[in-house]
Amino acid sequence: MTIASVIFHIQNRTTEQVEAALDGVFAREERPQALRVEGSYTAVLARVDDAALDADYRYLLLRPHGVGAWTPLLELGSRTEGLDVELSRALDGATIVTVYQYGEVVSGYRVTRAGAEVDRYSSDPTAFDGAQDDASDAEPAEADVEALRGRPERFADLLPAGTTAEDFARVVLTPGWWEAHDASASDDASVETSDDASGETSDEDELVDELDRMRCIALALELWSPDDYPLTQDLEDLPNKLIGPAIALAWSV
Repeated sequence: MTIASVIFHIQNRTTEQVEAALDGVFAREERPQALRVEGSYTAVLARVDDAALDADYRYLLLRPHGVGAWTPLLELGSRTEGLDVELSRALDGATIVTVYQYGEVVSGYRVTRAGAEVDRYSSDPTAFDGAQDDASDAEPAEADVEALRGRPERFADLLPAGTTAEDFARVVLTPGWWEAHDASASDDASVETSDDASGETSDEDELVDELDRMRCIALALELWSPDDYPLTQDLEDLPNKLIGPAIALAWSV
């Protein structure tokens, strides 16, 4: 079973342009290319997902679906920090929307334009606090938390006609951790447990499927099509007819 936890979507750029930009990023880091193969989706997925492949950085580059303006780039290996910014710069300021989901506990997006990040959202800014070696009982500063709330008004022009930034935030972004956080911060909030008081959800709160939220973010922005976003499924279950030809790319450390 192969699930893409990070997917970049590059607006109005061809697969050839995206591949050249990705090549340039890894060339500047002097990382040797371990794989480059083009062909049917299922064939190249098997190659890039091969456990015997000696490469930490693995990508699957797809063609835009139908009349969509977004070229998907699936990150299947080690995660990279700031790759969307580097690609945007290399592609003359291209807009890039990155959606992600980690460990079934947190999902989110990053929006990059003109070589700079313009917005970032995390469904739970505290999800991995306890995973840090130097973690303490101190809660993150409120300003750091708010930086991950997501401000879709900053890219409202990417939302389809009839979808407002406010509706997108209310329906897709707020449910779950942010809803509980805002309730606990409100003067008239009714706090039932100490966990709720710290902004964490209690066992009684309705759980949000983060993989589904990732899909909803992509659907709202029509990153594949207005009514479908298949890339959150098990990649091995997706048919060639739906995805089309693809390019597998990989680099060693």
